[in-house]
Amino acid sequence: MKRYGEFLTAEEDLMFVETVRKYVDNEVMPVRAALDEDYSVFEKVNQGLVDLGIQRRGFAERYGGLGIRAATTVCAITEEISRGDAGLSLHCLLTPWSLAAAMGARNEYLMDKYIPMFASDTPRVGCMAITEPAGGCNVEDSAERASTIRTRARREGNEWVIKGEKMWPSAAGVADLYCVVCTTEEDNNEDSLALIYVPKGTPGLSFGKPEPKMGMRVTDVNAAIYFDEVRVPIENRAGGPGVDWQLFRGNIAWGRLTSAPMSLGCAQAVLEEVIEYTGTRAYGGKPVRNHSLQGAMIADMAIGIESARAYYMSVAKMFDNRKVYGGVNEDYLLGKASAAKVYACDVTEMVCAKAMELMGSYGYSTQAPIEKYLRDSKIIQLWLGGAQLGRLDAAQSLYPYNPILKS
Repeated sequence: MKRYGEFLTAEEDLMFVETVRKYVDNEVMPVRAALDEDYSVFEKVNQGLVDLGIQRRGFAERYGGLGIRAATTVCAITEEISRGDAGLSLHCLLTPWSLAAAMGARNEYLMDKYIPMFASDTPRVGCMAITEPAGGCNVEDSAERASTIRTRARREGNEWVIKGEKMWPSAAGVADLYCVVCTTEEDNNEDSLALIYVPKGTPGLSFGKPEPKMGMRVTDVNAAIYFDEVRVPIENRAGGPGVDWQLFRGNIAWGRLTSAPMSLGCAQAVLEEVIEYTGTRAYGGKPVRNHSLQGAMIADMAIGIESARAYYMSVAKMFDNRKVYGGVNEDYLLGKASAAKVYACDVTEMVCAKAMELMGSYGYSTQAPIEKYLRDSKIIQLWLGGAQLGRLDAAQSLYPYNPILKS
C-alpha cells in the first residue's frame, strides 16, 4: 500500500487496510449506484464490512474488539471505504465516535454496559446527537462555550430527565444507542454541558421523518430526534461537569480529522475514473490524457489529493503522539484537524469539477459515478460547523482566544 506506507508502520495495520481495499474493489464498487436507492444493498455490503471486523476495530480486545485505535490506521481505513461510498464509510465511524466519550472518560459502567453489543458480528450503529434547531452548528463552535444548547437534562433522584430536540444527527431512528449533547442548567456554559447516553426504545424518545437529501440517501439516515421527558440512570453520563466539555471537544476534533479521508476517498475514486476514461478516449491521434492540456488537469487533481492526504496523515500522526502535541480536546490539535478537513473538502470539490470538465456530459450523467461522489462529498464539507467555522478554529488555534478586547 504505497499510499499509506510511510504513515502506517505496523504490518498488521497495513494488511488490514489492504483487506478493506480489496473488499471495496470487489464488493462495493460494482454496486455504488445501487447504494443510492436500495437499502438491501447497503445491508449486504455493510454486513461484509462487519464480518471483516470494521465494527469491532475501535474497541479493546477484552470486549471482543480488535483494538485498532491509531489515528493513522483509522484514517486509512476511512479513505478506502469512502473510495467505494462515503455514506458507508460514515456509517462505520458512527459507532466508535458515539462511544468515544464513554471510553475517553474511562467510564467502566458505560463501557461494560454498551460496548459488548457493538463489538460483535451483528450490525449495529451509534448516534451522536449534537445539532439543534435554533443554534445549528453553534453547538460545535468552541467560542460559544456551549451557551446555545437548549436540550436540557435535569436531575430527579437517580435519573436524568432529558427534554429537547436535535436536528440532522446521523443514524437518527436506526441507532442502537444515542450520545446526547445537552445541558444541566438554564444558564448554561461549558461546565454544564453533559454527554448522556440514551438507548433505543427508551420511553419519550421519538423521531421525525428522514430528511430528503442530495447525497448519502440510503447509507446515512438524518432525522429530528425528540426527547420528551426521557429518563435514564444518572450513571449514563459520560464524565461530569467540565469533563464532558473536554470530551466533546475531543469528539469534534476526531470528527473533523476523519472527515478529511472520508472526503478524499471520493476524490481518489474520481481520479481513478478520470484516468481510465481519458485513456480510452482519443483525439488528434492519441489518448485524451496524453495531451498536455488534459494531462495538466489530471496532474492538478493528483497533486491536490496527495498533498491533502499527506496533510491529514501528518495530523493523524500528531493525534498518535499526544505527549508532544497535547490532547485532541486542546486548541492545537482541534485546529489542525479542522484545517485537514477544510483542505481535503476543497480538494475534493476541485477534483470533481475538473473530472466533469474532462469527461464532459458523461461525467455529468448518472451513468458515471462522478456526480454521486460530488453529491456525497458536499455534506462532509458542511457538517461539524462547516468550512468557515473550520477555518476559524484553524486560525484561532494559532493564538489565544480573547472574547473581549479592552481599551
